[in-house]
Amino acid sequence: MRWHLPADPEAVGKARQLVREALAGWGLSALAEDVVMVVSEVATNVVVHAKSPMTLSLRRYGRSVRGEVADRSAGWPTPLPAGPDEEHGRGLAIVTAYADRWGVDPAPEGKAVWFVCGERGSS
Repeated sequence: MRWHLPADPEAVGKARQLVREALAGWGLSALAEDVVMVVSEVATNVVVHAKSPMTLSLRRYGRSVRGEVADRSAGWPTPLPAGPDEEHGRGLAIVTAYADRWGVDPAPEGKAVWFVCGERGSS
């Protein structure tokens, strides 16, 4: 499944909704919390940092899901130090906590942040 979304804060909520619907359709609602959290963080990074339209893709692999959020920025995500009172800087730590694995690949017009989430013990 693939969706094109604008570089708009409302696109993050739309992305969460699309993920929940896709996972429910695949009978993988048990993954919704993890996948929605990762997509929310990555899509927010696109809106805040890349400031470009994005493409959200999801593929099912058995009881796992591989997702990807591609944008038009050449700048790759960089972990930031975040103190206890900081508003920003935790996004990639959250992605690491909720995804089984993730990474960044170059794309024809920018980059794609990909991730895999699976049912515990199945990835």
